[in-house]
Amino acid sequence: MLLINLKALIERKAAVDGRKITYHTIEEATGIKKLTLTRIATNQGYNIKRKDLERLLIYFDCEPNDLMTLIKNKKPKKDK
Repeated sequence: MLLINLKALIERKAAVDGRKITYHTIEEATGIKKLTLTRIATNQGYNIKRKDLERLLIYFDCEPNDLMTLIKNKKPKKDK
């Protein structure tokens, strides 16, 4: 499962910049609609577009690993 860490990046940027960062703020800077940002942040199954991914990486000045976390599904061990 791939998790998008958008909320954490918003909190971090707000702390660094010393101002409140909203979806509206991000929309103005990136062109990504607020509804899309909400879906990215809250819907684990949302299929993010590559151009939106690139815009977020540039806006937050981060690497893909900062924006996304891969959680590998553990398979149960088989008895020998």
